[in-house]
Amino acid sequence: MTITDTNYLQQVAQLGDMQSVTCTENILTSEGVKLLPKGARINRDVIDRLLHHKLLKPIDFTTHIENAVDHDTLIGIGCELMARTSETGTLLRILRNEGFVEQSCQRIHLELPIQNKLTVAYNLRPELLEHSLRVSLAITLIGEELKLPEKELEVLATAGLLHDIGELHLGVGDLPLEQNLDLEHWQQVRSHPIVGATILNQFKAYTPQVARAVQEHHERLDGSGYPQGLKAIRLSRAGRLLSFTEMAIGALRKYSLRQLLTIIKSNPHAFDSKPVSVFLDALHRFENSGSLKAAEVRTKDLTALFELISKMILTAEAIAKDRTDQQQDSEPCLIDSAVVKYNQGLRRAGLDIKDVSGSLANIGDDQ
Repeated sequence: MTITDTNYLQQVAQLGDMQSVTCTENILTSEGVKLLPKGARINRDVIDRLLHHKLLKPIDFTTHIENAVDHDTLIGIGCELMARTSETGTLLRILRNEGFVEQSCQRIHLELPIQNKLTVAYNLRPELLEHSLRVSLAITLIGEELKLPEKELEVLATAGLLHDIGELHLGVGDLPLEQNLDLEHWQQVRSHPIVGATILNQFKAYTPQVARAVQEHHERLDGSGYPQGLKAIRLSRAGRLLSFTEMAIGALRKYSLRQLLTIIKSNPHAFDSKPVSVFLDALHRFENSGSLKAAEVRTKDLTALFELISKMILTAEAIAKDRTDQQQDSEPCLIDSAVVKYNQGLRRAGLDIKDVSGSLANIGDDQ
């Protein structure tokens, strides 16, 4: 498959306006014409020169990005994710100790060009990198629970982190995924596993199992997935594990663990029973730990507090509106300015005092 670099080149140039991105060798066209010399900086001032030509080598093979994402970066992000009070962070702390994140991240193989891509994601699409690292940690945990050999855990950890790397070349992050996609947009979405696998196949250091798992991460055992609609017998073990893990971690960005259980039960033939069993056991341990009850109490407290604040602000607005024009002209009212400030602060937080239930429903659990 031919990879279109336009979207990715534009992101590299955007990053080049933020920090140093330099050529490690001459950048040449496929015909051997020099576009940029070694040592030149890449930013949006030179992007047109690159976009109008087919490059001899992919841009990541001829550039260096300062402060590139490495294992220490991943460990730092992973520890922060594990420390969060979300259900997923709490569940991870119940199942593993602090050393788990470092051990898991060290299993990931990082080629320098791949580090460039992760650095672009880290700076321009941090939600993509966080999601990918969550998947990597989760699938490693599942592999450990299934007592898979170390070499296979390395495949799982690496494929988990790199499963969505093809998105960087397709502009998938800019698509209106909450709406119905037209055919062109849907084709972009369904091609990102193939693009990711194609990228990884450029490196001998990445085993074929890693690229295959990446290509299969949206397939389903009943053949309802994409990009090829493969059924169980044609999927690799790593692909089957990644298919479930990516779905679960993606769902937990919007839904609770109990809601995820409902999703799994509603699709009994779509996912491998082994990772499902690991999840069910983890959910059982989570519920028995008392964390679920504590989370429910926090939600009730938050709801009651927001309802009280909403009533107070609406009452204050009513008092301010009841003042006559003469009173408004002659007597300063501190309520007016206070109400405005409170409303502005709540709106910045995504809260609407006139829609308490809707606002609370939109609050993420920082999954």
